[in-house]
Amino acid sequence: MAPNSKPKQKPKPIRIMDTTLRDGHQSLIATRLRTEDMLPIASKIDQVGYAAVEMWGGATFDAAIRYLREDPWERIRQLKKLMPRTPFQMLLRGQNLVGYRHYADDVVERFIERAIGNGINILRIFDALNDLRNLKTAFKATSKYGGKIEGSFCYTISPFHSNGLFVDMAKRLEDMGSDAICIKDMAGLLSPYAAFDLIGKMKREVGVPIHLHSHDTGAMALSTCLKAIEAGVDIIDTAISSLASGTSQPPVETIVHVLRGSEHDPGLDLNLLAEIADYFKAVRKKYKAFESDYTGVDPHVMIYQVPGGMLSNLALQLSEQKALDRMKEVLEEVPKVRKDFGYPPLVTPTSQIVGTQATLNVLTGERYKVITTETKNYLKGLYGKPSGEINEEVRKRAIGDEEVVTGRPADLIEPELSRSQAELKDISQGVEDLITYTLFPKVALDFFAKKNDPSSKLEAPSNEKETESIPPPPSPLLTPSEFNVKVHGETFHVKVGGMGHPGEGGRPYFLYVDGLLEEVMVESLLEVVPSAEGRIDAKAGGRSTRPKAAHEGDVTTPMPGAVVGIKVQLGEKVKAGQTILIVEAMKMQSEVHTPIAGVVKEIYVSEGDRVNPDEVLVEVRTEKD
Repeated sequence: MAPNSKPKQKPKPIRIMDTTLRDGHQSLIATRLRTEDMLPIASKIDQVGYAAVEMWGGATFDAAIRYLREDPWERIRQLKKLMPRTPFQMLLRGQNLVGYRHYADDVVERFIERAIGNGINILRIFDALNDLRNLKTAFKATSKYGGKIEGSFCYTISPFHSNGLFVDMAKRLEDMGSDAICIKDMAGLLSPYAAFDLIGKMKREVGVPIHLHSHDTGAMALSTCLKAIEAGVDIIDTAISSLASGTSQPPVETIVHVLRGSEHDPGLDLNLLAEIADYFKAVRKKYKAFESDYTGVDPHVMIYQVPGGMLSNLALQLSEQKALDRMKEVLEEVPKVRKDFGYPPLVTPTSQIVGTQATLNVLTGERYKVITTETKNYLKGLYGKPSGEINEEVRKRAIGDEEVVTGRPADLIEPELSRSQAELKDISQGVEDLITYTLFPKVALDFFAKKNDPSSKLEAPSNEKETESIPPPPSPLLTPSEFNVKVHGETFHVKVGGMGHPGEGGRPYFLYVDGLLEEVMVESLLEVVPSAEGRIDAKAGGRSTRPKAAHEGDVTTPMPGAVVGIKVQLGEKVKAGQTILIVEAMKMQSEVHTPIAGVVKEIYVSEGDRVNPDEVLVEVRTEKD
């Protein structure tokens, strides 16, 4: 026996964690499963005997306040009352918590304290770059407040990643205080024999339980789980069959059938599981609008290494640009961007950073012509250090001569909660609202305003797709702007997303039918004339639109999105390439620059406005003009 090896353990029943209430619906129906559709079946799930149920974290927090108008903290409390026997687990993105940037240490500690206080028992903690420095504060807080630490590393394939590197990470995670270690295979890249090799090596080097999380995107997850069980893995993740497979986890019933009568038999009641599966089969029909063409089996994941959730987001971005036919180009660009960025694992938030940058590279026709704020922060070292080497030419193009951060990024962040409290004043209803606001300020304010307003309550479920980058809401001339249309007994949810510029045959209007973007040309019933300022106004007093870009000094956006920052004032002199606006699309922010030097003559937008690529957002003119 090797000096540092662990004694071989006797075979034992496999323990299973259920992901249906978190990753199952996040992967297949865009994280839209509402709490009210979880509660009726919760007590049945509690009877199964799972090692744990993953029911919080990841994208569920953001989706709850952004789309469902639900309090994510309340979800824990409601489910806990109905599931007292089953440990609750959540997914935590290390220093990113459940957001898309690093937060200060005071925010991390308070968030974890409240999560555990409300009923979370186990925290699966990972960092998108596998930079273990970004886990220290979360580990410390979890231990302090009595939670169990499941330290995790993100499995990926690259010239810089190997099973030897992952075993070393596992040993370091154990030394940091992990109660268990998770292999987080978010894209379903872990093959059966690679899993057998990796887990066998980990079992010889670490003494805490090993937990395997994989996705069935490449249709390998079931085989991978079986080889992992043979190698001695302690816990595996599955979902109930009606929310399993494809980009979700393998189905629990299949695992139970395969292992039945073996030494690894988990002993779960198949009749009870069938009852739960039937329930979710019926519930899933309510969320048909959120089904994507990119949530099924796709062996090409082994080529592009793009997780299913990232695929659906890329498809949405391109649909909004009317460029879905360029999906193959974007998928081919993703590995190139990933290489330039040092081969980060593609998981939130790095998947959004790489995916959005790849999309911009393709749609603008020039690599890194437009660079998102998050890309700049990533290349500056504000997310941590990747395992590979970053392309220094790309880094210099993004940040110039700015100094690269080499220490723990969160050490540069001042405490945030006191500042948030001052900003909220009397709006906050307590510490949980304070944390929610700190994580997602603009989304939280809108949520606070609507959550106690009965008139703003959404239908359950809403058919609103994830459309951060949609055209602006329609003018008052179009009333109502959102409605249900019944055709031959089938109901379609129609939302008017905005209007384009008038042309031959009428004016284009952007309609979302069950969340899918369509453009239709309609003849306006109102006469439209240019106003004195050059905008296009309806005589009846409708909201003004913006002129179409035609001048070299017309500042536009490369992608549909929302204005989150205006960096200039009327009359201000600007230099060519100066940042004029910040536009957010797909949760990523991009700087919009002026193409020429001159003077700001007109600003057509305010913070919060939705904008489209062909519109003039700011006019910059030279003295000659």
